[in-house]
Amino acid sequence: MRKTTLHVFLISFFFFSSILLPSAVAQVSGESVFVEGRCVRCHTIGKGRFVGPDLLGVGERYSRDDLIKWAKDPESLYSQRKKKPINKGYPPMPSMNLSKSDARKVADYLLEYTPPQGLSESGTIMGQVRNITTQKPQEGQDVVLISYMGDRKEERHFAKSDSLGVFSFSSLRWDRSYEIMLFHQGVQYVSGKMVFLPGKDEITLDLPVYDTTSSDENISLRSLNLIVYPDNGGSSVNVTSLYVFENSGDTVFTGEQTDSDTTTLVFSIPEEAENVTFSDSVNPEAAERKGGKLYSKLPFLPGMKRVALGYSLPLSQIGEKFSISFDYEVGDLAVFVRETELGIRVERSGAVAEEIMIHDEAFLKYVLSDLKPGSVTVGVSNISFLKSNLGKYLPAILFFLFVVVGVMYFFYGKNRFLSMNSDK
Repeated sequence: MRKTTLHVFLISFFFFSSILLPSAVAQVSGESVFVEGRCVRCHTIGKGRFVGPDLLGVGERYSRDDLIKWAKDPESLYSQRKKKPINKGYPPMPSMNLSKSDARKVADYLLEYTPPQGLSESGTIMGQVRNITTQKPQEGQDVVLISYMGDRKEERHFAKSDSLGVFSFSSLRWDRSYEIMLFHQGVQYVSGKMVFLPGKDEITLDLPVYDTTSSDENISLRSLNLIVYPDNGGSSVNVTSLYVFENSGDTVFTGEQTDSDTTTLVFSIPEEAENVTFSDSVNPEAAERKGGKLYSKLPFLPGMKRVALGYSLPLSQIGEKFSISFDYEVGDLAVFVRETELGIRVERSGAVAEEIMIHDEAFLKYVLSDLKPGSVTVGVSNISFLKSNLGKYLPAILFFLFVVVGVMYFFYGKNRFLSMNSDK
């Protein structure tokens, strides 16, 4: 399975455009930018070297303008000093894509930072494992803490939750990031990487777990967006399907056993589909294709799951129409068709098109609701396709005609010559 640029673009656009942005952006502090801008992933302040240098007292080594450049455009400093990296023993600093305003906030935060009094010499990570299905603390749960230097795994620490589901890891180094992992009823839970923030020596978190089920009674398809558009060469049609599923229960759906394997979600794709891409927003390519079906094997936790599926259909194989199938009842179905000379259109009773603009591209939007499992038929005008691609295929057509005429002339001329000789 390999990805196409247009598939990735459309997946990103529709996923992120579905997020409601606040009408006003709150002012953030330099500390917030330092944390949320991922500076803490590589730097400590007063806790020793990490992936990058300790930044306590960094104003003694660099001016404010230099610190702004470090935060906004480190390549400009490398170019200015003709040295990369500048600090021996550390990797080059990547661009953090901060705005100039945020870079100034980070610089001022570092220049004004004062270490708090009474900070411990090591850190502690603690938390509680709670079973959401039973609404009780998860006693006796094995918890694994993994330490990282950059992206390299360093050590594993082990703990077991007590009768209240509480666990704790102490005497942890500052110059590491940490990740918690545990298994409950065969399902893996991972916290994501954590670091000790400036001036803090504790991290506290809750770890919810759920019991599992093989029943799909709480699984529903809330919405499905289909984007249909021709590729740049005009030889195929690309389809991107964006699913929003919901697990409304309090258990993890682990799927049903099929052919000695476990399947959670199933997706129909045409047999002619090429360049298939799949992502469930957690683990890309986490599906297996078998004929006209794509099978996802990942557990489905309570809540929402977004799935993106893309593929290409060669026009030479699909003819004047093709079907896009869906295996679930769907609350809201929207089909976006890019207007081109191909004349792509949705052929379904009750489907009314509305013209919309997406990134200066004209699309027809069809909206349908409360559909049973089935399919949407999409028509393609091949006559328009041939007209729009006449320049591309004209040399081949002329060559073919030339060959046909030459062959006919050869046989016609030869027979006429034999006929003339036989008359003599």
